Amino acid sequence: MPKTDQLIRYFPPLFTILAGLLIWWLITTLELVNPLFLPRPSAVGKSFINLLSETSIYIDVFVTLSRAIVGLMLSAIVGIPLGLIFGRYPQIYDFFELPVDFFRSIPSSALFFLFILLFGIGNASKVAVVFYGCSLILLVAAYYGAKPSREKQDRINMLKSFGANSWQILYLSVFRDAVPNILTGFRVCVSLSLVLVIVTEMFLGANDGLGRRIYDFYLAYRLPEMYTVLIILGLVGFVSNRISLLVERRVAFWLPAE
Repeated sequence: MPKTDQLIRYFPPLFTILAGLLIWWLITTLELVNPLFLPRPSAVGKSFINLLSETSIYIDVFVTLSRAIVGLMLSAIVGIPLGLIFGRYPQIYDFFELPVDFFRSIPSSALFFLFILLFGIGNASKVAVVFYGCSLILLVAAYYGAKPSREKQDRINMLKSFGANSWQILYLSVFRDAVPNILTGFRVCVSLSLVLVIVTEMFLGANDGLGRRIYDFYLAYRLPEMYTVLIILGLVGFVSNRISLLVERRVAFWLPAE
């Protein structure tokens, strides 16, 4: 019976994939779209097999993921503790609310050239773009999760009555209450970090990475190869999201599973 339930669970995604491939095949077979813009599934499938046989594609996947992970981890290291402190002491956040909201309103893409001037065209500028885009999201998520409430204040008062110090209160009450918000912001940043890295690799002079591959194939008008890299990128993003869900269940084991 459990195996049957698992098959039923995976049927809708498989059906969606097969339906999408069928629609794609019909559009290209009936030539409803110019083949120059949408190649046949067979051509993309052949390109997919050829590309997976090259070692360089795995290097590009690793390079893109490493840039996204480094930027995301730095964002978490800086943004989450600051957000928790601001939530625990809102009077401190009052001094920083204006600059945080100001910089949060400026898209990372608008600062590409500034990052090039500050960090050059190497990995540092690409990591900096991810850090800028994700750190503020995690800071705000942690802040709103740690904001004072009547129920939270009652727990803090109880901990104080048992002799808990400031760090114990921060961990046992403030942090645990903020975990759902932090994890939601982190899951958003997982996807955002990949998006920012791909865009920077396309337009900030990268020599490797999936973004550079997409841009090179686009310039050479090798559309089957370009669609192949897009599919690989989608798979990388899907796996990254699944891993973030596993981490979420490990970290917040007391929360109900989805």
